[in-house]
Amino acid sequence: MNNPINPKINYLLISVIGLNSFTLAADISSAENNSERPNILWITCEDISPYLGCYGFEQAMTPNLDELAGKGIRFTHAYANAPVCAVARSTILSGMYASTLGTHQMRSRIQLPDDIPVYPKILREAGYYCTNNSKRDYNSNYEFDITIWDESSNNAHYRNRKSDQPFFAVFNNTVTHESQLSQQRIDYYTENDLIPEMPRINPADIILPPYHPDLPEIRQDWARLHDLITFMDRQTGDLLQELEDLGLADNTIVFFYSDHGGQLARSKRYIYNVGTQVPLILYLPKKWQHLSEKKPGDTDSRMVSFVDLAQTVISLAGCEVPELMQGHVFLGPEKEEAPEYVHFYRDRMGERYDFSRAVTDGQYYFIRNFMPHRPRGRDSRYGFTVQANWRAWEEYYGMGNCNDIQSQFFQPKTVVELFDTDSDLWHINNIANKPESQKITGQLSEELDKWMIKTRDIGLIPEPMFHELCGKGKKFETMYEYAQSEDYPIEKILNVAKHASFGSTNEISSYLEYLKDADPIIRFWGAFALFLARPSRTDVRAVLKGIIDIDSFAANRIMAAQALAVCGEPDVAFESIMKEANQTEQTYVLLLALNAFQYSFTDDRLTLQDWERFKAKNLPENDADVELGYPNRIITDALELWPGRRIVY
Repeated sequence: MNNPINPKINYLLISVIGLNSFTLAADISSAENNSERPNILWITCEDISPYLGCYGFEQAMTPNLDELAGKGIRFTHAYANAPVCAVARSTILSGMYASTLGTHQMRSRIQLPDDIPVYPKILREAGYYCTNNSKRDYNSNYEFDITIWDESSNNAHYRNRKSDQPFFAVFNNTVTHESQLSQQRIDYYTENDLIPEMPRINPADIILPPYHPDLPEIRQDWARLHDLITFMDRQTGDLLQELEDLGLADNTIVFFYSDHGGQLARSKRYIYNVGTQVPLILYLPKKWQHLSEKKPGDTDSRMVSFVDLAQTVISLAGCEVPELMQGHVFLGPEKEEAPEYVHFYRDRMGERYDFSRAVTDGQYYFIRNFMPHRPRGRDSRYGFTVQANWRAWEEYYGMGNCNDIQSQFFQPKTVVELFDTDSDLWHINNIANKPESQKITGQLSEELDKWMIKTRDIGLIPEPMFHELCGKGKKFETMYEYAQSEDYPIEKILNVAKHASFGSTNEISSYLEYLKDADPIIRFWGAFALFLARPSRTDVRAVLKGIIDIDSFAANRIMAAQALAVCGEPDVAFESIMKEANQTEQTYVLLLALNAFQYSFTDDRLTLQDWERFKAKNLPENDADVELGYPNRIITDALELWPGRRIVY
């Protein structure tokens, strides 16, 4: 049977890496010389859930990784804290949650203060030779920091170290990245005999997840994904063989993992289990097997996530773990108790804003959607441009052919979702409102609130406000510093945002009160709540027009206009959004305005010339995010569709 997730094994339902029983029999920090410290090799791939033979996928062809798991430890509860690369990688680099740092949006060039830790620098200071081959994608100014690594390039290699120097090396394999499933890339791989001309697995034998309709394009993409995984396994084997050939395998601890789950539609980028759970295999050579109670070939079920990786590696090197780091050491002298929960975040993906948080206890998986009106399948268009399965599914839905489960992807979300992963591998059956689920729903909701408050979650702050709240010459230079201060009343804001996300017509008076608050973030959520509630009331429209006229924050003016449009005055709203789009010199203000046209249904008033003018708009060169070009994604899409319009919800 060829099931992308084997129902006999709960490897996608469980939550994070299991390293529960690691104990340390010898203190690495007491090593007398470099030869007594382990080398550490990270082999990473991209965009796959645990679709490996060692994880129970019956028709997998992954002999090298299966062999590694057979002599190593396979973790059944390993998670990325974010279901997308740059956000997840910023967490790996720092050992801190992206939602704490402000690196939670996909992508960004946010500025971080100098005291934010990065593990390669710490290892380098301890004498390790640190190489990265080669993806960085750190979602911040650290993307351009040349002091992080000894080498970071396609040629970076631990062979270039001094003869007696321990190394930490990362090799990032990109062949399973979602972009590699495009027809152009598949043709390249087949023409160069890197994957078979015909899929190794007959597409007809694929057992589809229940949310995917049975379409040829979807079956073909699933089959080709597994060809790419087999190719990735072969390349992994080459790296492991090289380690052997150089005589270094006996002193090198090897990690293998994927940077998040994926990669077909509704996996990567999405906060469900299939987007966050990853394979992780740890190999300890005989010299270092005393670090774990587990024996070669064992599995481990301790909950671990990417926020734990940096601390663990630093501990293995005998270094002091920075206090700012937020994870748990799961191996080495400073091994800590396993966490009870793992937490996740999902925010803007490319050109489309969203805001979801999640938590799991290993069985139950709770999601809170602060922007429930935004369907997951009306998200960033990138997947549609590189994979046929996205396009086929969207077209099939547009023809009215999808069943209820398949249609969920293109429909608004519920505010609260709860899944029992033990019985619902694919997270399709929301049990949050069932009477028997109320206790666990309440527990996980409370835990998520506590975590967001404790970690000072920046996701509550609209991205276009960042440049208004911090920057050079202001009270706070970075969003991290602002969010750590008393100026950010996070508990109050969280309660307001949760209340606003329901958009209840019975709570209009409360929403109007939010618009009077001195805190601009609370005013934003008040306007957003009215957008969801859509009251057609004269007094509401008057208040919204007042915000448009006098609020000093562009995000609030735009959200008030977006609300005004659906509350009965679309023409005034359109002119207000147009004014913001025309006058702004900030990337994310423009992006929010372009989204507001479409979510307020006023984009029908835009002319072809309007879209062309937006495309020609020049933003300041000192705006670090200009190069990412996310406003242009919406603009280019609109021009390609003209005179049609993009359906966003």
